[in-house]
Amino acid sequence: MTDLPLQVLVQNAALLLAVAVVFDTITLRVDFERTRVQQAIAGLLLGVIGISLMLTPWQFATGIFFDTRTVLLDIVGLFFGAIPTIAALAVMIAWRAVQGGPAALTGIVGMLVAAGIGLWWRRRQRNNLANLSFRNLYLFGLGAHVVTLFQVTSLMFLTVPAAAAAVLGRYWIPLLVIYPVATALLGVLLVSRLRARRLADANARLQRQVEAQLQEVRASRTRIIEAGDRERRRVERDLHDGAQQRLVALSLEIRLAQNAMGDDGDPVIRHSLERAADEARAALVELRDLALGIHPLILTESGLGAAVESLADRTPVDVTIEIGPERYAPVVEGAAYFVIAEALTNVAKYAKAQTASVRATGRGGELHIDVADDGVGGADPGSGSGLRGLVDRLAALDGTITIDSPVGGGTRISAQIPIVRADLRSASAL
Repeated sequence: MTDLPLQVLVQNAALLLAVAVVFDTITLRVDFERTRVQQAIAGLLLGVIGISLMLTPWQFATGIFFDTRTVLLDIVGLFFGAIPTIAALAVMIAWRAVQGGPAALTGIVGMLVAAGIGLWWRRRQRNNLANLSFRNLYLFGLGAHVVTLFQVTSLMFLTVPAAAAAVLGRYWIPLLVIYPVATALLGVLLVSRLRARRLADANARLQRQVEAQLQEVRASRTRIIEAGDRERRRVERDLHDGAQQRLVALSLEIRLAQNAMGDDGDPVIRHSLERAADEARAALVELRDLALGIHPLILTESGLGAAVESLADRTPVDVTIEIGPERYAPVVEGAAYFVIAEALTNVAKYAKAQTASVRATGRGGELHIDVADDGVGGADPGSGSGLRGLVDRLAALDGTITIDSPVGGGTRISAQIPIVRADLRSASAL
């Protein structure tokens, strides 16, 4: 027999902590503790760590080994629970049985006792593991190793009595100095890992909640836009089917009255009828313009290309249009139409342009809109409410709009709107 060198125990404890750091790094990247199978895999890995400790022991005598496996098993029982502990024990007991020697049974029982103490303390501290301090863990390690060493020494008196007296008299104190400290250090490492994981889980839950709330806000804004568009279409239909038709009928009645009077009628009445006819025609034009501003029927019935063609016909500059026949969701077509309508309105009012161009193409999951003119430029997006309203409208659909308007260089308005595939039957029914 040789004396138990302190540096060997320190080296063994350092190896335990180093291997634990490696394991901690792995478990931070891969969560082993979700299912029983994953817990068993974690236990097998812990068993391999235990074997690595048992491969660097201090041999007290032939077949009698000392290492820090009890530290590992105390911590595994405390922090990892029953399934990983049982799996680790199976691996380590099998290895100790292969090693053999007169103290093999003693070593196996010692491992069982250490793991059992860890599991027992886990039951007592289950809801408080993340709050364990170095002092708590040191006292746990000290108590666990007093019990374990007492059991091991007692069995050694029965199996190898000559060695038991030497172990009791000469090696209890060094072991009780090193092992509880190693237990506390390893426990602090795992407490820190547990706190980090709980913080990460809390942050992940908070992020999911924020993302869910953000998605709900976006969906709510989209629903508001869709509800507004539906109401616009309803008002436009009511104007088209109601007030406009009445004005058309009134114009026809006035024309019939004028024809019935002929040229010999009272000049005053004839003049009044002419004024009434002019007012009816002007009211009809204004009402049609109002209906188009609310929501053009042609957009719902024929799509974006036809609606923009209608806009271009009323714009006092030459407008080139490049829009395909594709149909999109009503909310997308509505947003695109109002972007183009506002841009052409600004061209007519402020740009002093000779020509303008409108392009709309669907690519990459987005509808890309480009409206350009050769006017004076210098447009200020913050000076009016029209463009600001478009920015808000597109933002509700996760769309964007940019304005490039250098002084003297014309104006270019570009927008991107995420495409939602249209159900053409439902779109035409709205």
